[in-house]
Amino acid sequence: QIPSAFGEADVLRVVLTLPGVQSVGEATTGFNVRGGSADQNLILLNDATIYNPSHFFGFFSAFDPDIVSNIELYKSTIPEKFGGRLSSVLDVTDREGNKKKYTGSAGIGIITSRMNIEGPIVKDKTSFIFGARTTYSDWLLKSLPQEYKNSSASFYDLNLNISHQLGKNDNLYLTGYFSNDKFRLNSDTAYGYSNRNANIKWKHNFSQKLFGTFTTGIDDYQYSIASTSNPVNAYKLNFSVKQTNLKADFSYFLNPKNTLDFGISSIYYNLNPGDNEPNNTQSQVTPFQVPVAKARESALYIGDKYDITPDFSVSAGLRYSLYAYLGPQTVDRYLPNAPKNAANVQDSTSYRNNRVINTYGGPEIRISARYSINDDMSVKASYNTLRQYIHLLSNTTAISPTDVYKLSDPNIRPQFGQQVSLGLYKNIKQNSIETSVEVYYKKISNYLDYKSGAVLFINPHIKREVINTQGKAYGVEFLVRKTEGDLNGWVSYTFSRTFLKQDDPNAGESINRGEFYPANYDKPNNFNFTGNYRFSRRFSISLNVIYSTGRPITYPITEYYYGGSVRVLY
Repeated sequence: QIPSAFGEADVLRVVLTLPGVQSVGEATTGFNVRGGSADQNLILLNDATIYNPSHFFGFFSAFDPDIVSNIELYKSTIPEKFGGRLSSVLDVTDREGNKKKYTGSAGIGIITSRMNIEGPIVKDKTSFIFGARTTYSDWLLKSLPQEYKNSSASFYDLNLNISHQLGKNDNLYLTGYFSNDKFRLNSDTAYGYSNRNANIKWKHNFSQKLFGTFTTGIDDYQYSIASTSNPVNAYKLNFSVKQTNLKADFSYFLNPKNTLDFGISSIYYNLNPGDNEPNNTQSQVTPFQVPVAKARESALYIGDKYDITPDFSVSAGLRYSLYAYLGPQTVDRYLPNAPKNAANVQDSTSYRNNRVINTYGGPEIRISARYSINDDMSVKASYNTLRQYIHLLSNTTAISPTDVYKLSDPNIRPQFGQQVSLGLYKNIKQNSIETSVEVYYKKISNYLDYKSGAVLFINPHIKREVINTQGKAYGVEFLVRKTEGDLNGWVSYTFSRTFLKQDDPNAGESINRGEFYPANYDKPNNFNFTGNYRFSRRFSISLNVIYSTGRPITYPITEYYYGGSVRVLY
């Protein structure tokens, strides 16, 4: 029911109206959660990791609204089975196909069209659902001002889910997602990126008390930048991050009051940090490739949910993650207590393929409690610690197709976060109106910021361009939601602050004299109103109102002449 650009329902637009969640910028589906950066959110579609969840400059999300079944956003209490990101988990699940009959739908929008079809392969046993979307947006781009009339943009995505009932205790699922985006903005430089995901899931009931899910899959995100304006200088830049996943999750129902969750997981990363190659036979561009990076991230977890009384329940869990940075790689060792630059390289060591170069790891604590004061009021509290081993390096506010991912290595430590939160929840008018207020405080270690003039793309020595920082974030979130009746919707308001501080004595330069400074995504005030009114079964009206304060910015205070040209002084 929520209105969105160009008339297509969008699940991420709903997420952006929730308290504690903010858009990273206009025309994008990247988001910040409780003072975290955009890459600190783990985005899952049917257990597959989506690295870029947007289409068409961010106006559309990667999720087909016609086949999405369920969305869960974890930002206070994060279950033990999830890891690898500091701020939140967005878990999106598609529907299973109809096992009894064939059905389908189609929609035509201003710049997009979509269709889906579902039905039985073997009646009452095996079913499928297939969805597809595409765009025809060039007519809209041609109506832009003259400097953009030669622009073009297109995207499509495909979803295929097959479910099969092996027996009364076994179910098998095969899911696949493929998306592709291309665009150019009044130039001969073309940008393209794609998500390719596939996995197989097997659910098995070992007994009435023990339930297990086994999942394996591959995730592949890649993008390219190609220029053909000058045949002699024609080039193509490529980047990709590929991962292979394997995990097993179990639930054991000890008794009606006590449920035990445990499992194991492993991710194998194969990351191409960038390569540059000629784009035609006439090009004189010299091929260059940053060495491929590999790593393995594994975890073992156990958690227990216990209802102590009908009014009081607690959940406690421990997740232990272990990360190994692998060869082939040549690792530089720098002089101690000195900035990381070419002049301070002490020696270099080469490692063979898949040889363990160094490891990181440690425990992650997950604790939460809920106490019902009465039938319509409760208090919840939680404490989480999390580790993140992959970093997003970006000089834009939003997730863009030219961002660079970097794996933790001997010179770049993994991020570590701690969060404590407390919330009060009350329902009124026979549970038709929900209200809540939550406060949180978060500490972040080893978040990467950049030196002045940092070069992030096609750089084999990125470690020399980044600076380790420590961060803190805090805020309060309010929500009032009416869930029933012809008039429904919600109002949310968030006050939050996010600060970073450079604490790296070997950085070689200082940011804000070593004091705390606002993070690039620090936006203190965020207000959302979403209202729906249904006049009849066929006719309704919806309204969104959004207000937020802006991002921090440093303006130049004067200009000066140097080297025969005008410069600005910040």
